[in-house]
Amino acid sequence: MKKVILSISAMLFISAFGNAQILPGTIAPNSSYVNQTGSSQDAFVHQIGTAQSSSVKQMDWDNASQVYQGVNPAQMTVFGINISHDNLAEVVQDGEQNNAFISQNNWRNKAYQTQTGDKNEATIWQDETNVSYGLFTGNLKGEDKGTQVQNGNHNKATIDQGTSGNTLPTAAVFTGMAALTTSVPASPHGKNKATQTQTGNYGETYASQGGLSNESNQTQTSGAFATAASKNVSNHYQFGDNNLANSTQTGYRNIENVLQEGDGNKSYGTQTAASFLSTGNVSVVLQQGNVNLSNVIQSN
Repeated sequence: MKKVILSISAMLFISAFGNAQILPGTIAPNSSYVNQTGSSQDAFVHQIGTAQSSSVKQMDWDNASQVYQGVNPAQMTVFGINISHDNLAEVVQDGEQNNAFISQNNWRNKAYQTQTGDKNEATIWQDETNVSYGLFTGNLKGEDKGTQVQNGNHNKATIDQGTSGNTLPTAAVFTGMAALTTSVPASPHGKNKATQTQTGNYGETYASQGGLSNESNQTQTSGAFATAASKNVSNHYQFGDNNLANSTQTGYRNIENVLQEGDGNKSYGTQTAASFLSTGNVSVVLQQGNVNLSNVIQSN
């Protein structure tokens, strides 16, 4: 039987202005803590405002956590103003077949997700909406941080920063890509950092970033009992200028895919054998623009 915990906190109206948190620091922020032990549990947290915090911990299998701080892009405004930023969300799941999702709006948010076990999936969306907010009118700021750590096999981790909910590039994951232009904002989103770490086999990471001066770091290490078919896959997609993609993979037949559109981007990939029997790593880097740099190191 599924158990559901809902935690909803909003800095909205009681009177004409009431408790609307329009300016940072004018009202004490909310915090939420959820702790669930058992299988087939659901946790749903929805916070609207500034400097909110949420912590979710789930133990065992087939659990799901959804944390919304400002909800999905372009959905929440107060007098046409999206007021959610500088929020913090943390999710920890220990078990198998769990799903963790965090959605945060606007700038300087921090999201952390940790999963231990097999067949888990973790997703972070950090996107900005069309904001008109005092001194911030017009240009949005970015400066979000998303971090995901997974330990186990057949896990999947995804971070979206400034690309309005991931997916987009395809060509069966970048191979020979061209075209793609203004479907993703090159600005004003920027200075975001996505970090994803997986230990285990058959893992997949994907980061998509739109804007300027973003950084994506992905580390994958084959676990015990890895075979020549136990490949991990690292995918980076960056749209804009002066972005940085780093991939570090250790093990067998790993795959790195990088697609960067814009100028002044840099890609660094390192693929290292787990033993003298390791072989067959593949790195594919596509850079569409000017003054870009790609550096690939492979050893076995």
